[in-house]
Amino acid sequence: MIIDATAAELSTNEAFAEFLRRFEACAIPAGEWTHSAHITAAAGYLSTRPKRQALEDIRAGINRLNDSHGVKTTHARGYHESLTRLWLEVCDAFLQEHAFQGAEGARALVALYGRRSDLHREFYSYDVVQNEAARYGWRPPDLKPIPAAWRRGDLLVSTNPRLLHLKTIHEFLTTSYWAPGIPIDTVDRCIRSSLPFGLYDAGRQVGFLRVVTDYTTYGYLADVFVLESHRGRGLSKWLIECAMSHPSLQGFRRWQLSTRDAHGLYERFGFHTPAYPERLMEILRRDVYQCTSD
Repeated sequence: MIIDATAAELSTNEAFAEFLRRFEACAIPAGEWTHSAHITAAAGYLSTRPKRQALEDIRAGINRLNDSHGVKTTHARGYHESLTRLWLEVCDAFLQEHAFQGAEGARALVALYGRRSDLHREFYSYDVVQNEAARYGWRPPDLKPIPAAWRRGDLLVSTNPRLLHLKTIHEFLTTSYWAPGIPIDTVDRCIRSSLPFGLYDAGRQVGFLRVVTDYTTYGYLADVFVLESHRGRGLSKWLIECAMSHPSLQGFRRWQLSTRDAHGLYERFGFHTPAYPERLMEILRRDVYQCTSD
């Protein structure tokens, strides 16, 4: 039975593969289908197929196993779509961030989250997660956004704020055309009030963007950059793709941004000149970061 990272099913890749085979064959007894076993199955599927396919397969597998145990999905028990997807996203972000595979990844996940079956409380209010709509369909968290990460070899995009290098971000923004002279404490505050996406090459930060959002109807794409050393590789496009595919940033009525010379880049993602520019108003203080107070 998988309770912690020392479980025999996690000891080797062969034992791990055998656990996944038993899961798919509905050969895991109800008493052994623990929270840690759920995480182990998620790790196995995420290690071997794209995340979207992993979600479809883990959903089908859990429902088959529940049926074999005589567990019917009701308002109070059984399969829960929103919690299943939340956990899959949490596990995927961890595996991508650390580049873990196979049994190693499963052991690390179980060590971190095996005794955290209540983790969803950090993301969902009680009335939201207990609603039938969340059990039978996907409902995004209402307390904080889902962690997310994407990997291409040594390149990583992550929303983990602990990975951000504030000095790198500040050094770029303070010389940018849109935020010249911005103080570092202002950069820190705006990051904390947004959903940040860092781009890393072997752990070194080489790009950044943040989304100013209410997580429900509106998103503003801000402070997008890739360091000169990493330009010409399509990384700006990848960074934006990651941001706009984030599960907590879906279904918006409006996305907006401001750019001086990157219109072609953003048009690839559906951005265009405002349909009703006469309806937009603003207060623009161009030199706000150059002003000093006595």
